[in-house]
Amino acid sequence: MAVWVAGCGSVEDAPEAVGPSELVEEQGAELRACSTWLDCRSSCVCSNGVCAPGGIGPPPPAGYCDVAPVRACSTGAECATGCSCSNNVCTPGGFSPPPNCLLAPPDAYESDNSHTSASSYVGTPQLGHTFHRAGDADWVLGATNIHQLMTVEVYNLRNTGPLRVDVYAYDYPTRTLGALLTSTTTTVCSDFTPTCWLFRTSVNVAPGVYAVKVTDTRNTPAGSDWRPTPTYDLKMY
Repeated sequence: MAVWVAGCGSVEDAPEAVGPSELVEEQGAELRACSTWLDCRSSCVCSNGVCAPGGIGPPPPAGYCDVAPVRACSTGAECATGCSCSNNVCTPGGFSPPPNCLLAPPDAYESDNSHTSASSYVGTPQLGHTFHRAGDADWVLGATNIHQLMTVEVYNLRNTGPLRVDVYAYDYPTRTLGALLTSTTTTVCSDFTPTCWLFRTSVNVAPGVYAVKVTDTRNTPAGSDWRPTPTYDLKMY
């Protein structure tokens, strides 16, 4: 038995059927295109030209990877020059050309990227050092007027990866870097606890000035600075 279905209205008014290829194209238009993982938000990777869930940890919610990366903030001090903090996101502040608001701002010790422009250790811990660019290095000059076992400690690590702590002899009048006296690239122990998760190195020294270099050794390409900024504190004793 044949079944016939009758309907009213012009055939020309009926919506056209959408095939599988059109559906894929429409869905693909909603995805975020990328060339490297730097074009994607954290917890996302660049796979086959689009941002997709990936990395360590639970998968992000649906649609998360289709949004452009932004630099989160709570105050304008957490944004680069020319950017303001609006709705907890660093956004251009109206300057022309507009700044790159994905970049992290420098910390209060910049520019301390060489021993000739190093900050001075004045006897109290230096708080809030950051690696605001990939491969950043921070220099600090400290002095002693006695023979002592001098210890440098990099602690209270936040969002940090591998780093290196070096201590050099230093001729302050001529701003000349001397011999490398001690160095470390490992935390004091392997547990993820405050007592373990710090870098410490010590050396016997005579009265004089000494230069400390803390280097970000993460294998992180330039341009990823919008991700959580590596931060640490430093003390010498």
